Amino acid sequence: MSTRAPADPGPGPAAPAPATTAWGPLVPLLIAAVALGIVVLAPTLYSDPNGLDPYTLRTGGVALGLLAVSLAVPGLARARLVLVSLVAITVSWSAFLGAPTVLAHFGVQQTGDQANLNASVAWCGVTVLILGIVWLVARRERPHLRVLHLGWPALAFTVGGTVLFLVVFLLIPASLLGREGLAIPALVRDAPWLIPANILQGAAQELQFRGLLLGSLERLTSPLVANAGAAVVFGLAHLAIVYQGPIAPFVPLTMLLGFVLGWVTQKTGSLWPAIVVHGVADVVVTLAVLPGLYGF
Repeated sequence: MSTRAPADPGPGPAAPAPATTAWGPLVPLLIAAVALGIVVLAPTLYSDPNGLDPYTLRTGGVALGLLAVSLAVPGLARARLVLVSLVAITVSWSAFLGAPTVLAHFGVQQTGDQANLNASVAWCGVTVLILGIVWLVARRERPHLRVLHLGWPALAFTVGGTVLFLVVFLLIPASLLGREGLAIPALVRDAPWLIPANILQGAAQELQFRGLLLGSLERLTSPLVANAGAAVVFGLAHLAIVYQGPIAPFVPLTMLLGFVLGWVTQKTGSLWPAIVVHGVADVVVTLAVLPGLYGF
């Protein structure tokens, strides 16, 4: 990036830049994660497993509240994009959970698979909308989203990662994955709806975590620390609102996957390998693993 020379540089040496630490910018992220964790988990302490609202709207409310504080306090200006990332994650999740109910209220008839696809469209749509707002408003502080680049390294990682997931989940003996085998009739019935739904879900999460959140953290700290922070939040988000029951052990693997996808995104300069691999992984897990775990 080129810089303009000062009009009057003066004879003296430039003043040293204030000292910063690589982990310092993660403090607002840590505070926000703890706050969101409290509002998600606290209701269970009072025997309220359904929470305090129908679509976990409280998480979006907390994220919006933290963002409002950062807008009001000049000293928190550097944390704003990170908090916008958390708004995108939480508000879009509420859209995912609430969209089928809203559509049903207006008389739209949906099967379970159709509702899943409608919810996924809402999830991805809200995410894209928030990213569009960020792109228009934060002109000089735009995060590096990496959605406009796809070179040969990115293409190679995309193909390699796709093949790897297919090998891992489809060629390993069924008993080791908790299933007796693929239920072909159910697969034929569900695939036309679940495949596009999972692709949209994977795209939404990558735009949120490896796009907006990672790109925002990279403006504040080193690439390694930014990737680690985004990966941890990625795993915690799944622990809080997605993974339950017999698939809870997937959470550490989700953090590891998030770190690997972030590393690939940084190395290739493209978000597309993460989007494609994540979408393929979700499709394969949904169609080949979850039916065996849950018996459907």
